[in-house]
Amino acid sequence: MKQQRPTKLKLRIGTRGSDLALWQARYVASTLAPEADCELVILKTKGDIIDHVSLVEVEGKAFFTAELEEALVEKRVDLAVHSHKDLPSEMRPELTIAAIPPRAAMHERLLVRRESLEPDGTFLPLKHGATVGTSSPRRQEQLESLRPDLKITQLRGNVPTRVKKLRDGLYDAIVLASAGLDRLALDLSGLVDYALPIEWFVPAPAQGALAIQTRKADTELIAFLREMLHDESVERAVAAERELLVRSGGGCSLPLGASLVGKGPFTALAFLGKDRPKLGLPARWARAAADTPEHASALALEKLMDGRVTRHGPFGGKTVGLCGSAEANVELGARLEALGATVVREIAIEFEELATPDLAASFAALGGHDVIVFTSPHAAQRAKSAKRPKARIAAVGRATAAALEHAGWKVDVVGEQGAGSLARALEVETGARVLFPCAEETVGELEREFAARAVRLERVPVYRTRPVAAPALDPRADVRVYTSPSAVRAAAAAEKALGTHPRLRLALGDATASALQAAGLEVDGVFHPSSDHGEGVIQRLAKAFVRLEPSR
Repeated sequence: MKQQRPTKLKLRIGTRGSDLALWQARYVASTLAPEADCELVILKTKGDIIDHVSLVEVEGKAFFTAELEEALVEKRVDLAVHSHKDLPSEMRPELTIAAIPPRAAMHERLLVRRESLEPDGTFLPLKHGATVGTSSPRRQEQLESLRPDLKITQLRGNVPTRVKKLRDGLYDAIVLASAGLDRLALDLSGLVDYALPIEWFVPAPAQGALAIQTRKADTELIAFLREMLHDESVERAVAAERELLVRSGGGCSLPLGASLVGKGPFTALAFLGKDRPKLGLPARWARAAADTPEHASALALEKLMDGRVTRHGPFGGKTVGLCGSAEANVELGARLEALGATVVREIAIEFEELATPDLAASFAALGGHDVIVFTSPHAAQRAKSAKRPKARIAAVGRATAAALEHAGWKVDVVGEQGAGSLARALEVETGARVLFPCAEETVGELEREFAARAVRLERVPVYRTRPVAAPALDPRADVRVYTSPSAVRAAAAAEKALGTHPRLRLALGDATASALQAAGLEVDGVFHPSSDHGEGVIQRLAKAFVRLEPSR
């Protein structure tokens, strides 16, 4: 119950001059009325003045708060209203947060120009290669993790200015906080508006919350503000989110998201960008539940910082079986795990090395007009025992090319659409030799295409594939990806014996799809990871398990 005061308070409220900042200050003033008569004092901050470069490039901290804090210390204002997420983790010792009002929506919104829409786009309904505007490292990293094809461009200015830039065609889409859009009630007609789920597009710590800052010495004012404005549950959630930021060693430039949801048990949702806390780690999501916000936040931070697979993100809760050899499609497996999937290596085949006499001598005998073609990383590993010859080197797929480069062999031609496509594109001089280190049982597209061109292919078996005695397939797999025809031949009977089948069964390559059909197993998609780095598989899974609908 509000206490009656003998005289009306006269308060000067410090605020920035943007439309959103003024809305926030007026909201506070109206909430304090009629007990207080409030005057708005508009101040410009560094963040308002330097609006042509990314905030990451601006030196120092408190881009949007320092001038307001200075006015408080100098007693030119009695309180300041901030977007809580703008406050630095360290505050001037003379100041304190007196109150945190009830919180607005935490989530982000994606605004899209209609001509840039692609409803079946992976995770986000954007056309391939769309330009998305944001100045936030956290948003940028999440966008790049979801859609590596997107072009991320810096976006500065207040909320109406950002929306105008989108309308003017400078971007295909922009990401903004829902709280700002809701508070300003902007006209978004002509644009398509999507609410982004906080489970896999995690907001900034304290997003949607306001912070009412005062001088510590003004104890009576602090008590008044807490009585009139304060929400203890929001204060506790925001403190846990910001503690996660502090303990991760970050500031506004750290690509970290954190949100606390629930009222007991509490769930902490978090995101951390790539190469943190050490180089080589992928961007990743985390989720943790506990009886207190503080404990949930601490558990989520632990998952983010230890570098292990978290099993949270857009594909969290989904199990993907990669059926093939132990080393097949490592990059695809890592990408799926980074997006939250539980990846099960379903070992169906193994390799037996073949003694190939004078292989190094065979390589060395080739001239500059000759060609060596590798179609598998396993065959490419044999290159490490020989010096790179004068012949041109051709490889099917990035993984095969990477194995050759690891062996010190520069690759001249990389086929991104499979062996048949490479054979059709590869120019071979009349009389030139084409050497093909391969599996003993390999017969397929490469041979057929070269035969049609009257090019003689010299097969050099360097290994053989053999099925394992009892392929261990996971009956819980939501998706099964067969990585080769030999994997199908080895595991098809085992899958039929499970009595269950995955929601999706995908094939890597046309030959693998043909083997599945011959085995009587339905194929839900055929992909060539060499051509799109596995993003076709990701898109198919996203279409099946993740769907955004316009919010208006």
